[in-house]
Amino acid sequence: MIAESAPRDIDAEAALRYARAFLAREMLAAESGPISIGEVTLHQHQRRAVVRVRSLLRVAGGALLADSTGLGKTFVALAVAHELERVLIVAPAALADVWHPAMTRAHVDARFISLERLSRGASSPVENPGLVIVDEAHHLRNPRTKCYAAVGRLCDRAQVLLLSATPLQNRRADLIALLALFLGDAATTATDQELARFIVRRRAAEASPRMPVIHGPIWVHLPVADELLDELVALPTPLAASDEGTAGALVTYSLLRQWASSRAALVAALRRRIAKAVALMSSLEAGRWPSRQQLAAWSHAEDAVQLALPELLAPLGTSPADHSLMLDAVRGHADGLRALLARLAGAADPDPLRAASLAEIGDAHPGARVLAFSQYAETVRVISRFLMQGRSGIAALTAAGGRVAGGHVSRRDVLAQFAPRTDHGEIAVAERITLLVTTDVLSEGLDLQRASVIVHLDLPWNPARLEQRVGRVRRLGSEQERVFVYAFAPPASSERLLRVVERLRAKLRITGRIVGLDSTVIPNASTGSSIAPPELASETHALLESWCDASITHAPAGACGAPAHYAAALAPNDGVVALLAVGCERILLAAIDGGAPSLDAATVARTLAMCVGQATTVDASDIERARHGIDAWCREWSARRRLAVASPAGARLRARITARIRSLLSSTPRHRLPMLAPLASRAQQALRTPLGAGAERDLLALSRVVDGDVRWLADIAALALGRASPGATADQPEALLVILLRRRKSGDAA
Repeated sequence: MIAESAPRDIDAEAALRYARAFLAREMLAAESGPISIGEVTLHQHQRRAVVRVRSLLRVAGGALLADSTGLGKTFVALAVAHELERVLIVAPAALADVWHPAMTRAHVDARFISLERLSRGASSPVENPGLVIVDEAHHLRNPRTKCYAAVGRLCDRAQVLLLSATPLQNRRADLIALLALFLGDAATTATDQELARFIVRRRAAEASPRMPVIHGPIWVHLPVADELLDELVALPTPLAASDEGTAGALVTYSLLRQWASSRAALVAALRRRIAKAVALMSSLEAGRWPSRQQLAAWSHAEDAVQLALPELLAPLGTSPADHSLMLDAVRGHADGLRALLARLAGAADPDPLRAASLAEIGDAHPGARVLAFSQYAETVRVISRFLMQGRSGIAALTAAGGRVAGGHVSRRDVLAQFAPRTDHGEIAVAERITLLVTTDVLSEGLDLQRASVIVHLDLPWNPARLEQRVGRVRRLGSEQERVFVYAFAPPASSERLLRVVERLRAKLRITGRIVGLDSTVIPNASTGSSIAPPELASETHALLESWCDASITHAPAGACGAPAHYAAALAPNDGVVALLAVGCERILLAAIDGGAPSLDAATVARTLAMCVGQATTVDASDIERARHGIDAWCREWSARRRLAVASPAGARLRARITARIRSLLSSTPRHRLPMLAPLASRAQQALRTPLGAGAERDLLALSRVVDGDVRWLADIAALALGRASPGATADQPEALLVILLRRRKSGDAA
């Protein structure tokens, strides 16, 4: 609440200087990021990130660091962890070789466990971790997986730092799932602006030193026979496995994507489809309809299949007529696939042209290292094979391993030629790799900055993959001034059916609106606004840093008393900026030209930028209007926050458990109530406490326990241990400072 005291005569300029310095000190948490950790010197943008992440960990228990790829999130995370104990790092297994050397350089004592091991049920190497760092956190965007549940349990009573340059992969729900690891059920009801409060993101343009400039995308168009589209679309509809549902449209889309990648990828996909059809026919003839998992467990090669005793599967359960129709559908689909394979065997192969176009890109950048990415291992193998026939310096890398013209090569040896320079000397000319064709096995977490050309041999449906690919090259410390990006355009006819690029644009618009978008290979991918809220917050913090003044420690004589200090400035628009305290959290509220006060990042950034104008006197009537508007917003915000601990489904769950607790108390003998009542009170307090995703799962399981007793109440109460309770923060925000903006009039001094 804001004091009603009227302002006294004060030095307006001194009041405004104090207001700026006080606002900067409070918002920046009166701390600065470390200059170095261990042997690592942090850049300015990394130190800023450390400050903001620490603040979010204090007030919310978690943060998402979503800096653009290449800005050094690993060392920001280690700087945050430097003073903490029981630190656990969770990441894909392939990144173990990135984290262990980084921990050694930063002198940070932490333990590492892979997402893959957690998925298999492995236990954490750290009991009750104090900080959980999750790298490439977008792998946890599906809450229904075993891995998500395992990580959720680790995050229940720990501070959580999520790292991902691409947290929103396909839809808004991806981001909600990640933030729910520490926000819990409340993340599902949060607005975009509310979600953005927990995201720290800076674009490459904010980096110090500067990042390489992206040149492109440069589209590569190849002539491909359009008539193949009709044959792919005309394939007879397949019969799905018993648990797959309708499969026809998905099969067509999948085959078209592979066609757009390479002839080899399409042929391999057709052969796999034929093998699946043969397995289905064999099982149906035995009176059984297998599931997807059962089909995958059988070994087969095109027209030969080795069945795992289909008679042991569940009976088909259909009438003979239905059985016959199912067999006919499978045979028709298999015949269509074989006919298409035969058609392709006699048609011109476009893959040599693809390889030649890639070679031309390499020739256009003499001396540069080129990384060419594809979704499909078949594309990687065929393109690299054609290139190796007449060129040196070519390598291929898939999940199965690496290969050069002379034979197999280790993944480590391949990456060594693209990673930052070491003291091991230069590679011999005969062994130098200048063009690496690879799958997306290299698209995450690796520093391959010695390359300067990226080629997308095909376009994935997930636009985040494009940014991840470019991020392997565009990194801090890179020797390159520019990174060239090329993209092979999908065949025109497949593009008309799939609308691949338009799908990517739609997904990128969502990403740009909520999280932020640095650069993309997709042209005209407008986000609808220039900068996303997390990126605007970074710009706001940069402005606040310029206001820091250690010499200004006290308000000028005559300034308004506690709880709020007032100042005013001339500006292009009327407006108000208020610094609010909610417990230990500090938030900025702003309004422009009579609009409603808002936490909107764009409004806050615009209004704050106008506070640099000439100081002016504070008018009592203006203060009164501002006070009423801010007080009304604070009351509404507090009421909404009390109701937003859970989603509607979460609220119903808590209501059911609360009713069961009351029923348990009413049916308990009087002599047991003194023992049971305090436990019931703690359980009810836990129901009012925001819980992480792991604890929410446990709460749902506890709601299904039939007989509630003392142990049941204790288990519910234990869910809130180590988490901030609603009473830990103020019920209503308190205004600490208000800066009023008055529109400059013609008579005002410039």
